[in-house]
Amino acid sequence: MDSLLNDLRYALRAFARAPGFALTAVLTLALGIGVNTAVFSVANAVLLRPPEARDPGRIARVYRNDHSPLAWREFDFVRQHSRSFGSMWAERNAVLALETRAGNEKVQAELVSGSYFPALGVTAALGRLIAPADDSIPGASPVVVLSHRYWRDRFGGDSAIVGRTIRLNGRAYTVAGVAREGFANAFPGFAPQLWAPMAEMRPLTGVDVRDAGSVYVAGRLNRGIGLGQANADARVLAAELTRQDPARRDPVRLWVGHARGLTQELRGGAAAIVGALQVVTLLVLLIACTNVANLLLARAAARRREIGIRLAVGASRWRLVRQLLTESVLLALAGGTLGLLLSSWLLALAMTAVPAGTPVNLDLSLDGRVLGFTVAASLFAGIVFGLAPAFRASRPDVLTALKEDTTAPRRSRLRALLVGAQVALCTVLLAGSALFLRSLGNASRIDPGFDPAPLLVMPVDLRLGRYDERTGPEFYRRLLEGVGRIPGVRSASLQQVMPLQGDNMETRFTLEGEGDDAARRVSNFDVVSAGYFRTLGIPVLRGREFGAGDRAQAPPVAIVNQTFARRNFPNGDALGRRVSTNGAQGPFLTIVAVVRDAKYVSLGEEPRAMLYVPFGQNYVSEMVLHVRAAGDPAALVRPVARAARALDPVLPFEAARPMRQQLRVALLPARIGAWLLGGFGSLALLLAAVGIYGVVSYTVSQRTREIGIRAALGAGRRMLIGYVIAGTLRVVGVGMVVGVVLALLAGRAVRAFLYGVAPTDPAVLLGTPLVLALVALAASWAPVRRATAADPMTALRAD
Repeated sequence: MDSLLNDLRYALRAFARAPGFALTAVLTLALGIGVNTAVFSVANAVLLRPPEARDPGRIARVYRNDHSPLAWREFDFVRQHSRSFGSMWAERNAVLALETRAGNEKVQAELVSGSYFPALGVTAALGRLIAPADDSIPGASPVVVLSHRYWRDRFGGDSAIVGRTIRLNGRAYTVAGVAREGFANAFPGFAPQLWAPMAEMRPLTGVDVRDAGSVYVAGRLNRGIGLGQANADARVLAAELTRQDPARRDPVRLWVGHARGLTQELRGGAAAIVGALQVVTLLVLLIACTNVANLLLARAAARRREIGIRLAVGASRWRLVRQLLTESVLLALAGGTLGLLLSSWLLALAMTAVPAGTPVNLDLSLDGRVLGFTVAASLFAGIVFGLAPAFRASRPDVLTALKEDTTAPRRSRLRALLVGAQVALCTVLLAGSALFLRSLGNASRIDPGFDPAPLLVMPVDLRLGRYDERTGPEFYRRLLEGVGRIPGVRSASLQQVMPLQGDNMETRFTLEGEGDDAARRVSNFDVVSAGYFRTLGIPVLRGREFGAGDRAQAPPVAIVNQTFARRNFPNGDALGRRVSTNGAQGPFLTIVAVVRDAKYVSLGEEPRAMLYVPFGQNYVSEMVLHVRAAGDPAALVRPVARAARALDPVLPFEAARPMRQQLRVALLPARIGAWLLGGFGSLALLLAAVGIYGVVSYTVSQRTREIGIRAALGAGRRMLIGYVIAGTLRVVGVGMVVGVVLALLAGRAVRAFLYGVAPTDPAVLLGTPLVLALVALAASWAPVRRATAADPMTALRAD
């Protein structure tokens, strides 16, 4: 312990004698460690953080084997018969309408079984929480619990809120209580504004989850029960569920997993994204480490005489290595401390981009895992950048070190290797940044298959009003008529799934003539109203559009796209053919048109088979209004909103927006990739420039006498500049070649996220090295010019 304290005191005195070196090293490492800690904080929040519960290690989730949620019947059976769980709960998101004097407003709610709060061990800030008795009989206990944040923001923190009545979806509910401050939800992602008993699903939405629907299921394991035993129990219960339903095609398969982070179906995508970001930030950290390693090599060269003296008086090589590693680890820990502050600032800045009121539950606060990661990253960096310089500086060549002129030129292959590695890593990041920037530009020019320029869109959700299958279609009919009368409107139509927003519906279907035992085909599926294809500008290639006559009493019909027709019928001849989405027994839908392919889920997707059915024969309460304008669609925002409110002043309508504005969401992955890689690439380029400048400055200072001799022998200034810079460019060139090879390999991994650009794009592979070469020249120019401007006689006398 005493020797360690001595090493620390010696290191601090050494840094005090060279504050510029210490500050540069700490700031460089802070950048690298800070961005790594920020990304890990996100990974921790979405993948690792346990639920907000008492004794969270005993909370587990139950899924089907495909990671989908359970049907209510499955949940109820498992809850009653499981020997592994002491208590279980179910939950499901819902959007409700809160009636106010100014009209209805949307509320993000979560319907939960009565065991939700007791199983989690959550307490109330005011009143009480939902109890099992509240969830026993539908409509028997119309109560809700407010989140602490919603109570504070929407109701002003009024302590008299308990017992007050609010109206949700036209029904009166008593506020039973307010959840404790800090509790947003059991799991990250969604932050409901209020909770209601699951039994209230039918009164609120008209649909009883007990009859149809799926729920997310979790529970508290009994003491002494692990996941292995819980899964064995789940397999027995799944077999019994399968036996009870002999008509079921596929057997029930259940799976029990840890309750950490996002739900299982979201974890794969989140893990891929944060994993890729962590790899990128690790490259930035390695570039920072090579910078500091070069600084340490330069500092060790200047301390050769000091090290030689210590060796001469009996210090062992291990003693010197330990001292030098103590210095590097101390620098890294200081950089990690500063990096932790930087990561907090970066995360706070990122969260400001989330619109106010967005129901996001993402806890990015510092915890033991984040702190441990920062310490581990700091120690890793300290050892990585400190080990090689420490062993190189402590070589026991005592006589040479004591006699050596420390200003004599010394070539260092290690220093050249570090610069080359730095340039290679920077090349990878810059090439990735360039690919995503080109991809973003290409994505904005992709033809989506329809004309978005004149379109205005407005989501409408009649579940938030008092509408059913009788009054809902009438509302939509009047809405289309009212909007159609607005000056400047060419046409209007409805669609269930807004295109290019990442949403997707699929259906299984059977062709007429196929038996029940035939493999059922799969297609994307959507519900659209009459005039939809004319409104969006999707050409009808054969047949007719849906019309006013395609109503419930008329023969059922459908429209398919080119890909559907080509995949399912010889020569794509689909007109007049019949399909069923209800098995071989029908009813069958007659295909009345084939339309051009259009993008459905994303701009980069391959053509999808699409089956469209008419809204007149398939009522859906939640639709998207499309309006085709004669001029600028933004000019119709207010008139369309007025027409909608004239039909129902209390129904909460989302704001109408031009379709081009909506398409920005489709470009969000490409835009985020370009921003992040562009930012990290710029940071890497800055670090590389600083590193090259430092190495060239040190090299030139060590070769001052050599430069003076060459000048005295008649070498011109241009020749001297070219001679020094050529050596730098040789090292940089090797690094760029290695970096281009690595960039090609990395490009294959991100090929699926690129639009219209290949990882082998010549502009990227040639432009990136060119940028790095120019940066290397700029970083080398100042120290080389300063050295070659010195008087030859002064250079010869340099010590």
